[in-house]
Amino acid sequence: MKLRFDVDQAEAFRRGIDCPKSIVTVDVNPAELSQEDRNLIADRLDGIDVCQMWHSDKGCVKEYDNGKPKRVVASEPTFAALMEAIRADSLGAKLGLAPKRG
Repeated sequence: MKLRFDVDQAEAFRRGIDCPKSIVTVDVNPAELSQEDRNLIADRLDGIDVCQMWHSDKGCVKEYDNGKPKRVVASEPTFAALMEAIRADSLGAKLGLAPKRG
């Protein structure tokens, strides 16, 4: 399955990583992931876009900007960096650190 997310190109550059595009797609086999990782990803999916979460009065929900998914931003164009960004986003949402709207 393809997963699409954003990459902080400045951070990638700082790390010495060439990342010519800010939006990247990685191929992942869900069967090779733990159930926990599959759940973290699935909660954020809108098609192939991996969305950020935000805290509302109804709990944590996917974030959109003018109707378009606001994708998770990773530090590198890799699946490992995507998972790191998802875990940070998840922790922030659970702690209520994500912006509260509505």
